[in-house]
Amino acid sequence: MTILPKDLFCSDEAPQADAAIVCGSSDAEELQQRTAAAVQLLLAGKTGLLLLCAGGRGGSKTDSDEASQMLSLAERAGARSQQVISVPGAGEISEIARECCKLLKQDVRLSSIRSLWLVSSAWHMLRVRIVMKHHLPRQLKLFCHPTAAGIIAANWMKQPRGRALAENEIRLIDKLLKNGYSLK
Repeated sequence: MTILPKDLFCSDEAPQADAAIVCGSSDAEELQQRTAAAVQLLLAGKTGLLLLCAGGRGGSKTDSDEASQMLSLAERAGARSQQVISVPGAGEISEIARECCKLLKQDVRLSSIRSLWLVSSAWHMLRVRIVMKHHLPRQLKLFCHPTAAGIIAANWMKQPRGRALAENEIRLIDKLLKNGYSLK
């Protein structure tokens, strides 16, 4: 199947989900947008828990900085500390998915989770969904909640950065599909 740039931008409507996996970013603006989008879900009563996952390369000093930044951003936006869990050792999206899967299986506080919001930048959502579906338990319902700011479906083609991001995402998704991941 050929992935087109318009296919990258996926979003779901759902009344609520048990928790939200929030993907970090090395880009400060995207990190803020992703965290803010997740807190909006929390404050709207659409979830009760945020799993904050730092991006980059797991375990580095910048990742711990990114994780603490996400926590600080979430708390300043209105999240209470008991509504937030920092996912340890997260890194790039496959590592985030594996760490979240491990956490969901091992942490008794998370044993009742049956549905999850996936929160990331709009241009990143399809790859996030593909990778999470591959790694997380099959019985979980996953819903995409992209940021409303930044590179989105309405503006990606108007900016060189947006076109470059879309092109790179398609390349990365094609690679995933060739390695046994599925769009379904």
